[in-house]
Amino acid sequence: MSDAKINQLLWILLLIIIILISIIAVIDLAVHAKSAAVGQTIVNRTDTRNDSKVGTKIGFAAPDFTLQTVDGRQVSLSDYRGKPVILNFWASWCGPCRYEVPSFKSFHDKYENEGISILAVNTQDNPDSALAYAKADGLKFTIPVDPQGKVSSLYNIRGLPTTYFIDENGIITSIKIGPFMFMEEIEERLNSSR
Repeated sequence: MSDAKINQLLWILLLIIIILISIIAVIDLAVHAKSAAVGQTIVNRTDTRNDSKVGTKIGFAAPDFTLQTVDGRQVSLSDYRGKPVILNFWASWCGPCRYEVPSFKSFHDKYENEGISILAVNTQDNPDSALAYAKADGLKFTIPVDPQGKVSSLYNIRGLPTTYFIDENGIITSIKIGPFMFMEEIEERLNSSR
């Protein structure tokens, strides 16, 4: 077979692969759009507790939401008003998320009785996978599940993990995209945002 024929076949194969990937992407988009309409997540886009603007930028009041946790409780971000919150978005299939879990576990163990709450929102993941992962690693902080990604969409999450630091007044003070390598990084971020 000549080089010209091989090149022609490679281009045809590449075109077929691109078409297949496009079809899969459209099907995936349709499936996720349909499942997102079925979820039970409660998202409050407005917040009447004060005059702060609600949004996902530093200095804005963090948007409130209500989710079910891996252990079946219902929690809202507003339940934690009056204490600092570390709001982390992660998934069990996310390698960098798994990498940072020991840092959050150590942080929680050290600061559990100091009124700093960790809400580790498991997003776009199977809730059973999140529960199994939490049990296997002995995670004791609160893990709400957001299988359709409604809350991560509300927070404009573009990469996992993403962590928001929220002060006792519900105001976002810091945002980190990417994993924390050490517990001390979480401490530094929290202290610098106070």
